[in-house]
Amino acid sequence: MVTKLNIPCVWGGHLAGILLKNHAAASVKTPTTKIIGIHGWLDNLNSLLPLAERLIDRHPNYEIYLYDRAGHGFSSHLPKGSDYSHAYSLRDLRTVVQGLDWNKEKFSLIGHSYGGHISFTYAAAYPEEISCLVTLDSIIRGEFSSEPLWENVATRIDKNIEYHSKSPKSYQKELTYEKAIELVRSSRRGIDDESAKLLAERSIDRDKHNKLYFTRDESLKNLHLLPFTQHSAEDAIKAIQASVLCIGMLNPRWSVSKSSVELLKKHIPNFEMILIDGSHYFHMAKVDEVSKHIDQYFNKYLK
Repeated sequence: MVTKLNIPCVWGGHLAGILLKNHAAASVKTPTTKIIGIHGWLDNLNSLLPLAERLIDRHPNYEIYLYDRAGHGFSSHLPKGSDYSHAYSLRDLRTVVQGLDWNKEKFSLIGHSYGGHISFTYAAAYPEEISCLVTLDSIIRGEFSSEPLWENVATRIDKNIEYHSKSPKSYQKELTYEKAIELVRSSRRGIDDESAKLLAERSIDRDKHNKLYFTRDESLKNLHLLPFTQHSAEDAIKAIQASVLCIGMLNPRWSVSKSSVELLKKHIPNFEMILIDGSHYFHMAKVDEVSKHIDQYFNKYLK
């Protein structure tokens, strides 16, 4: 049972989302388990849809809300010149929580890639609200650069101004559904055909002339003006009270922060880390395996 639920934001746009429930939920007397899923950079809510559907099928008492982050999928773009920063993402997630009226009870978060990073920091900012935190190929870490921090910030600001001073790029050739799927697949290493098709469903739309176009905001490719530091990552880990499950890759594409893992082991009593074989989109290709790991973890620690 899927309900479209778009949530208005203070910056003037809306976040497009869906609320999933099991048809049998009305006959289930156990307390409702509420979960919010947060997709990764340049993806959309369909990235987590197969996993959410599997969890809902197994657990009639689950309610799962998935949403397209600002600038992604069918959600609004931020006003021109805005920074798609971590702070904006956190404020949007807080808006979602309040819009669902879930801030008055405990709920859980499932985040993939950058969505996992957002989940970590939300659990640190609002530690008493989060019961369990599950991240998929994502462990919180600072951004690394060979440059000093503020020199890096100055470079990012100048490049951001330069970007927004130019005319926006447009897709030159007429876009077809097949071409869109091909572009989605080619830009995501290791993704299978079915997963690419699913992401493409919310990556494109039709304009007033009935022509297809990519829905995402191209300015998402700009780096955040203020880098997220390793010190901030470590402070976040220390503030988290939730149980944390990290499901990662046996052969990760990006290096994993060893210091973050050690801090998680030290400060999170129920921290577990599981490694499985697959690409960055293993949660779409191996839904059964990933959902079983989440089931086992929730059975132990969800409260």
